[in-house]
Order: sequence, then C-alpha cells, then structure tokens
Amino acid sequence: MTQSPFRALPFALFTSFTLLAAPSGCSSSDDPTSTSAGASSGGNAGSSSGGKSGGGGTAAANGGSGGSGGNIVINGGNGGVTGHAGNPNASSGSGGMAMGGTSNAGGMGGTVSNAGSGGGGAGGLANGGSAGTVASGGSGGGALVSGTIVPLYTDPSDSSWGAIIKAKQAHTSVNVVAIVNPNSGPGDSVDSSYTSGIAKLVTAGIVPIGYVSTDYTKRGIPYVETNIDSWHTFYPKLQGIFFDEQSITPGDEGFYSTVSAYAKGKGLSFTVGNPGTGVPDSFLGSVDVMLAYESGGVPKLSSLTKYAAHRTAFGIIPYAAAFDAAYVKSAAQSVAYVYLTNDDLPNPWDSLPSYFDSLLGALAAP
Repeated sequence: MTQSPFRALPFALFTSFTLLAAPSGCSSSDDPTSTSAGASSGGNAGSSSGGKSGGGGTAAANGGSGGSGGNIVINGGNGGVTGHAGNPNASSGSGGMAMGGTSNAGGMGGTVSNAGSGGGGAGGLANGGSAGTVASGGSGGGALVSGTIVPLYTDPSDSSWGAIIKAKQAHTSVNVVAIVNPNSGPGDSVDSSYTSGIAKLVTAGIVPIGYVSTDYTKRGIPYVETNIDSWHTFYPKLQGIFFDEQSITPGDEGFYSTVSAYAKGKGLSFTVGNPGTGVPDSFLGSVDVMLAYESGGVPKLSSLTKYAAHRTAFGIIPYAAAFDAAYVKSAAQSVAYVYLTNDDLPNPWDSLPSYFDSLLGALAAP
C-alpha cells in the first residue's frame, strides 16, 4: 500500500507479484471490472466471527462473550483487562464491548456466530442496538454486521480525519477501522498531533490500528516486533496493528501468527494482514482479517463468493472506483469489510472519498 506523500517512503510502492495456487478456493486472482489491475501492498482490518456466550449470560450479537469489564471489540471476541481492546478471534473470556455496545455479566455457554446463531443466554448490546435473545441450540436474530477498513494515510490536521469521524457518528452500526501511519510506521518518536487525533477517533467509536511493513516477511520478526513496541509505547490508545505486504507463500503462516500474537500480547488486540490478493486457506487465523483485494477498479462479485464461508476474516480495498451502493451491499455478503475510493495512483490513500458517508450508509442498510 502506498504511503502518505508528506512522509518519507522507505520501500517500493505497489509491488506486483504472482498469485500462488491455494486450497479450498480461497486464492485465485480477482479480476477487477475496470482496468489498472495489479495487487500491491495495502491496508485492511476486519474481525472474525464471535466468541462464546454465557449460559444464561449475555453475548454481543456477531460474537463477543459475556463477562464483566473489557472494552471495544470488532465483531465480537472476549474482552480484556480494562484499558485494552478485546480479541476478536478469542473463544472465551470476560467482558467486552462490540463497537459501542455493552456486554453484561455471563458465564460459559454456546457459540454465537456472526449471524447470531448458537446457544447461550440473552443477547447483549452490539453496535448500539439490542441483540435478540438466543435460545439454547437455537438461532439468534440480527443481520450480518459489516464494516470498512480505511487507509487513513493523512496527517491528523487534514480534513479527512474530521470527515471520517462525522460519518461514523452518523452511522454508528458500521464498524469503522482506521489505519494510521505517521511515517511508514510509528516513526522514531511521539507525534502529538497523532496522539490527539487517535484519541478523537477512539472517542467517536472508530478503531485505530498502526501501520507496519512486513515486506513479505523480508523485514524479519525482530523488525516487526520493534515497530509494534514503538506503536504501543508512543500511542497507548491504539487498538491494533496492520501488517502490510503480507506474504501468501505457504510456510510463511507462522511469521504472521507470531507477530500477531506479539501485538495481542501488548494489548493491540485487532490484527489485519494485507496480501492485496487471494491467499491460501492455511493463512486463516494467522491474523484476524486479511485484505484479499487491493487494485484499480472493483473486483467481480463472483470472485468474492469464495470468501463467504469465512466472511469476517476478509475485506477488500479497491481504488479508482466509483461508488455503487448496490455493489457495496452485495460485496458485503461475502466479505465483512468493504472500502472504496475514487482516488488513484500514485497514492490512492492520501484522501477520503467524497462518497464516504454514502459508503457507510450502504454498509449500514439491511
């Protein structure tokens, strides 16, 4: 993914690579419906489906376990210690909020899927609305929860930061994740404008995650973990990490599982990988969400259906794309996170599209 033009760019932008064959239909190249194709390093975030709810306790719709305490969780998972975001992929634990919703005390129980099915007790609050009661062995109410992962590669003084906050406040049910990127990563020291900017994002219910380049594992684990340490130290309100330039080479799964676990151990509980194209099924679970498309023009809807079985583990971030509400709604049936921008190369991530509010509106609609 390209970097913000007002900062140094330490690595090559928009590197193309050959897509490897993958098992179970989760890795073929996704042809865009417009020209200017080619996968590149990019940004995304999303969460996986739910955790475990409490028997007779409460569970957030689209995942999340009952319990006390905890903070923000994307699409579910267990809450952590107060002051940290919950783990979207965890299966049990205490507490947690689901994008502004509240979880109540609860114990162990049945699994709740992202559509609300499974055993458990009464549903808690998710995305500001009330979840339906989930009968033991039955299915709970609630539609698929969708969101967007925004490469917010602008300075906090830019109008795009105010615009993303305003749009989120108008569409509270939509999960909004913002990838922040001071200097192709956290930089060498704290930037006070990012400290205050990140705090404003959190207050608005947006989940900020920090950019880290992996260069298809060539950066090495020590480099990546050092960047994670810097993000954690410089910006304590940050809630996750974005691993750009994710490898899709079989055998590299352990690299991403290792750095993802390291980030979560620092309280950065939401991790996103960006291969920018399809990936082998073996990478599922190495991070919480993977961006399966980053190219010019939107991918064909038929190319996204292969992700539906693991919907909450995938997202797309096309650029040079016109807004089409019907397309967005259809794409969101297969991938949980959809972002579009009409900006284009050489850096499509240095602005927020004028239709961003409409994008959230389409994602919020049933």
